[in-house]
Amino acid sequence: MSCGCQSATQSSGPIWGPDDASQPTPSRPEGVSDLYRPDILQNIEETLKELDDELRELSLDIHAHPEIRFEERYAHDLLTKFMAKHGFEVTKHYHLETAWRASFTNGEGGRTIGVNSEMDALPGVGHACGHNLIAISGVGVSIAIKNALEKFNISGKVELLGTPAEEGGSGKIILLEKGAYKDMSACLMCHPAPGPVGSVSLTSCLALERITVEYFGHTAHAALSPWEGKNALDAAVLGYNNISALRQQLLPTHRVHGIIEGKDWAPNSKKEITNFSGNLDN
Repeated sequence: MSCGCQSATQSSGPIWGPDDASQPTPSRPEGVSDLYRPDILQNIEETLKELDDELRELSLDIHAHPEIRFEERYAHDLLTKFMAKHGFEVTKHYHLETAWRASFTNGEGGRTIGVNSEMDALPGVGHACGHNLIAISGVGVSIAIKNALEKFNISGKVELLGTPAEEGGSGKIILLEKGAYKDMSACLMCHPAPGPVGSVSLTSCLALERITVEYFGHTAHAALSPWEGKNALDAAVLGYNNISALRQQLLPTHRVHGIIEGKDWAPNSKKEITNFSGNLDN
């Protein structure tokens, strides 16, 4: 009997701790070419090392001021000020109130490299998804590219976008539809993950479909006459449990997760309205 696992495209690798001193050993082309320039890579690494203290301070500041989707006003002002200080032309409130753009052009012609900096936190728990780190990663990469364009006199442009509302607001999709990415030849983003310093993790991308199921019941007092009610919460819990049981049969190429929400809940009453909100990733 086959379980189908052989068709999975993701596999687990070694787990890295923060104290690991292993150095990444990527495969590199032999010699110097137009595509492989050790001098440019060294300049980028040196720039990032020089920025280390500033980027850490920036990250901690954003982390200490968590803002949910479309409310990233503190992060908007903090990051645009930082990019302007480092010689970028800044456009505040770019297509959206809390979105922004920082660009730098060297010479004439060349290609445009785009970079994303996410900023929003999760409701109730703050920066548990590390968007403060994604923000400073985009900042660091963009400044490093700027310095390389200048030092080696390469014609081109780097454009950093501050992208709001990644958590449930589809901020990048809105920016895409408004044309924010139209002039970019490529666009990069860094996401935090465990691993040795300087390592790169390449993973697949999943499409996302959001589904909200609303259950309607009938209220009744849970102690006096529970038989008079129809419990919407029980229906939602049964639905959730069945989906949860299905997860063990799903391949690593698929993800399903969700939460149960209620309206005007009290522990001693039958639940009249319950929502089950979930994400389907594939």
